[in-house]
Amino acid sequence: MSKKEKSENRKALPKFTLSLLGSLLVGGAVGFAVGLTRAFGLDTEALARGLNVLLEAATPWGIPVTSVLTLGSCFFLYRSAARKFAVWDGGDEDETSESIDTALSWVLLLSAVQLLLNLFFLSAFCIYWMDRDIRALALVGVFLLSSGLVIFAQQKAVDLERKMNPEKHGSVYDAKFQKKWLDSCDESERRQIGEASRRAYMVTTRLCLGLWLALVILSMLFDMSLLPVFVLLLVWGTMQVTYTLECIRLGKRD
Repeated sequence: MSKKEKSENRKALPKFTLSLLGSLLVGGAVGFAVGLTRAFGLDTEALARGLNVLLEAATPWGIPVTSVLTLGSCFFLYRSAARKFAVWDGGDEDETSESIDTALSWVLLLSAVQLLLNLFFLSAFCIYWMDRDIRALALVGVFLLSSGLVIFAQQKAVDLERKMNPEKHGSVYDAKFQKKWLDSCDESERRQIGEASRRAYMVTTRLCLGLWLALVILSMLFDMSLLPVFVLLLVWGTMQVTYTLECIRLGKRD
């Protein structure tokens, strides 16, 4: 090992040790708090029942209410971008083009969030409302309608982006849309995508670690199976393995 590597290890070791000690202190405090809740007889079953009742009552309204908020915002953002595009002079990297790109990015973000909310409330429907009367099927119709509007919003945003940048290719209805879109990006855009992917990887890794810790703590308070932890670790492991294998593949190609 070179002197440089030893020096970097010595510099990083104190911070790592402090982080480890801090984690142990936090874990001890959480364990002590859990012990207190058990000692004072916290009724976790009543708390779980209350949460179930609240979620059951919110399920029929979840998709309609969130769709109005997110897709309504998408509509106004797209209209604003379309009006700016109508008077745009075609200049690259000017204030108008940047504001259009920002508005379209928010449309894609909000529509993606709404799709996740749709899937969440559909799952809640399967748990709480599947065995109800035929009127419960209206929730499935609302899910399909909202999901269709999500895809339509994304299509309009992509189409406007393609009008601004004729070199871009791909349709949101194409199964290979992401690959075709990436192939039509220039080097600067690819660097942005790579940096955004790296950031997403780091955030997701930390989020998975935090969720694992939260599930362990919740398992001490509530009657939970290992299934949530297994699913979380499966997603986390898939991301880690895919990232590493792709780095190996790209290294061989270079």
